[in-house]
Amino acid sequence: MRKPILAVFLALTLIASPTLGTATAAPGVNFTSDKAPNPTFVEDELTVVTHDRGEMDEPLEYYNDSGEIATLPATVNQSQDTPVGVRFDKVDADRYTLFPRIDGEVENSANWTVASDWTTSSGASSSMSVSDADADGVDKLQFAATVASSETATGALSENVSITTDANKRVMTAVLNVETLDGTAELRAVDSDGDYRYAELNTSRDASNETVVANSTGNGIVFQERLSNLPMAGSGDGTFDGIQKVEIVGVDNDVTVTVAGLDLGTKSTDTLGEIERDTDNDGDLETTSVTDYYEGGVANLTGLDTMGSAFDNAVITDLKVYDVQYQFSDLTDEEEYWTEFSSADDYNYPQKLELYGDMEVPSAIDLIHGDIALEFEQGLVDSRYAVAEVATGADTDEEFGNLTDEDGAYSSVTDSFGTQGSTATFIADASADTNYRVHMVVLLQNEEADTLQNASAMGGPTDASSGGFFSTLWGQITGVVAALAGAVGLSRLVGGGS
Repeated sequence: MRKPILAVFLALTLIASPTLGTATAAPGVNFTSDKAPNPTFVEDELTVVTHDRGEMDEPLEYYNDSGEIATLPATVNQSQDTPVGVRFDKVDADRYTLFPRIDGEVENSANWTVASDWTTSSGASSSMSVSDADADGVDKLQFAATVASSETATGALSENVSITTDANKRVMTAVLNVETLDGTAELRAVDSDGDYRYAELNTSRDASNETVVANSTGNGIVFQERLSNLPMAGSGDGTFDGIQKVEIVGVDNDVTVTVAGLDLGTKSTDTLGEIERDTDNDGDLETTSVTDYYEGGVANLTGLDTMGSAFDNAVITDLKVYDVQYQFSDLTDEEEYWTEFSSADDYNYPQKLELYGDMEVPSAIDLIHGDIALEFEQGLVDSRYAVAEVATGADTDEEFGNLTDEDGAYSSVTDSFGTQGSTATFIADASADTNYRVHMVVLLQNEEADTLQNASAMGGPTDASSGGFFSTLWGQITGVVAALAGAVGLSRLVGGGS
């Protein structure tokens, strides 16, 4: 009779004492401690094919294969100053297809993106073509000028273009790719008698100059400048008093540009976002909010929330997210992990933490993954990691304790450890959509175990305020069953929902 009573007593003791053989939940470790084992997938660059800012709040949101909005179980490394990247010619923003505006029209069908609305003219030995070049979810036109020496080739839009007030206060806006720039080109706003304000594409000019759109080939270039700040030329009366036409003119040699955004009607610039740029020529990058992007290519931003209101509902194609981390601590499904603190007498240490985790980087049609590595920040000396092994491609339906290193399922990664504070690489070339089952046994001093079990620092489902698994009646019953099983000699692992 005493043995059953003793078994029950031990079971209740196990529940009351979390430092002795208690399987914890979600994942039940204080990860604020630098000694907490937290295996992590590190991805250098993730591409989200379609990011709809009107529907999504965070850069790690995407459309899954069912067309629903999903969020990756990951975080972005907080040490990244510019964690996201946008190429502006791949941004579908209503703001860039409204010109020319027609009063009283809700949906502006008369906009610059209709190739047939443009007329062309050129010298006898030159030519200009205007053609649709829609790509990346954005309406675009390509202007290809073949220009002989001392000649010009022009694409002009005058239909529905009629601005008769405050012409010099208007802002010339262009988003474009420059594919060929053997000569020079001008983007012109022309009044009724032939006077015009213009900005240049010119390889001999400084790209940061306020009158220069670009000085080399490149993608995603953005130019915004008030017309009063641009030079004036033309054959009229010498005053610029309206906008009746917009022209793209190739001069002296071949020029090809693809325009993804065009406007001459507004009186204000749009904030593109916050980037790093050398603003004072001291050789160091400063964080600055910009309205132009003459560098071209992907603009790395300090955050999507730094983009101006013109982009509140924009759809970004190929959003870049840098240094994405998929951590063991991010696991929330109890079937994906198992952790246990217990005595480590068999290792001649006071306590040990044993953990299992099924870790996988999700894949989807709308996600393009970069290089992925499974890494581990080593918070202790290498001798403290009694077991560190990974089973690549492990069946998630297989209970954690059923796979062992003896049957060849696991590969030891203990030889990847270095000095305390270094980063160990468990898997150098990991793949998305592959399960990596991690198994570790970490030897701990009593005070270290206490710190790693500090419930007030854990937060989430294991926080004392929200109960946690063992605060529930079912959790307590499960704990009793588990402890009784141990008391009568059963060795099957219980925990993590498996």
